[in-house]
Amino acid sequence: MFPFNDDPHTACIVCSHVLNKEEPITYISHDEDGMWQFLCDKEHSMDDARIVSLEEVYALDPSIGEVGDMPCGCYINKKK
Repeated sequence: MFPFNDDPHTACIVCSHVLNKEEPITYISHDEDGMWQFLCDKEHSMDDARIVSLEEVYALDPSIGEVGDMPCGCYINKKK
């Protein structure tokens, strides 16, 4: 069962490092506008940003399901 209240096709911002499985997700944001962000702890430029579906990110890292009920406007920062 999909653990998010949002539609699986919800657009998300993911950094290329996470998408390429080079780095783990350390920052999760559920923005006020309903969009999600899943980033690593590296420095990022606009060139690092990718738009993918929420179900794609969940397939990459199912542990993000733990925050499936996070309200808009909240974030988690697990930087080292």
